Amino acid sequence: MQVEVLRVGVVGATVVAMDSSFPVDDLGRFARQVCFEGLGVEGQRRLRAGRALVCGCGALGSIVAGTLVRAGAGLVRIVDPDVVEEVNLQRQVLFDEQDAASRALKVTAAAAKLRLANSDVTVEPILARATHENIFSLCEGIDVIVDATDNFPSRFLLNDASIHLNIPWIYGGCLGAQGQTMTILPGRTACLRCLMPECPLVEATPTCVTAGILGPIVGVIASIEALEAIKILSGREEAVSRNLTVIDLWTNKIRQINTRSLRDQVDCPACKQGQLSWLSGSSSPGILPE
Repeated sequence: MQVEVLRVGVVGATVVAMDSSFPVDDLGRFARQVCFEGLGVEGQRRLRAGRALVCGCGALGSIVAGTLVRAGAGLVRIVDPDVVEEVNLQRQVLFDEQDAASRALKVTAAAAKLRLANSDVTVEPILARATHENIFSLCEGIDVIVDATDNFPSRFLLNDASIHLNIPWIYGGCLGAQGQTMTILPGRTACLRCLMPECPLVEATPTCVTAGILGPIVGVIASIEALEAIKILSGREEAVSRNLTVIDLWTNKIRQINTRSLRDQVDCPACKQGQLSWLSGSSSPGILPE
């Protein structure tokens, strides 16, 4: 039942009126975020109609998916090929010891817990690794792609798909106590290949297995990614970051690199020249880590 309601939130010295036709039960659940001036009732309404693809359901993905579901996104599609292991529990917050003992599929275990958090959100678990053969179906009907993968070949594929399909995507990665993230709005901001023209060799790239990973940096980067996705889904693209953000929690350093003019400065092989070799499958991903 739709009921006319009036709520007033105070943000600092700003009074935010939330006078709109909105389900009362939804206001109860989302009252604390709807009264935030940057989102509001209209932003929440758009968010509820939004559809997100979360590629990867490990450390970053479990936090991103959980945040989007609790925030009230309309659909969250999670894609991952792996099972839960004990070593995951240190940082992958959707899973528990029972999941690890039974070697539950990550997408299955995650979906069950996400539906308990918000049964109104459609959660679509897909047991797969994103490839050039299935990326179009994975992106069908999607409004934003969130990177929660653990390798650059997958990220270069997401970058190509984003450019070809004109879908915003959010790059993120963590290693040790350091993480970085960047939001890509196709045709308007620098893409990943503006920043990194060539994909690093898989065999030469450090991983969590070789360099370790601390849980707090995962939480920080995943939270930034999730909020960037919420901005996009709620129609607040003017608030989207135009920076590459690099955070080192061990040394307590935060660095931001302005990418506003990067797209104009480089002759990007992907977004300028249209060489989407990862999407076509002509670029070899090498040996992906297990």
